Amino acid sequence: MGKLLLLIITILFMGCATKEEWTKDALVNKCLGDFTKRNEKEKKFSTLQIGLLCDCIAEKMTTKYKTAKEADKDEAGGRQIGQDCATEVMSK
Repeated sequence: MGKLLLLIITILFMGCATKEEWTKDALVNKCLGDFTKRNEKEKKFSTLQIGLLCDCIAEKMTTKYKTAKEADKDEAGGRQIGQDCATEVMSK
């Protein structure tokens, strides 16, 4: 489950990072749309978990990176954000 979660978070990071508008709200909306679609078949995460995860990722991304281009250049940093957020959400 951990490896699957990491893969999903990485995919989400990449999807969120390419969003033209670099605001927390824009990133949350993009993440929610993408993650909900991916989760429909597997039903591994609750709606609440998805919301918390996307909010956490968007908050940390917009704090750490000033632009989507800057975020795209730091793939390892994005993975770390995903891991940190997943750990936070899954521990609640």
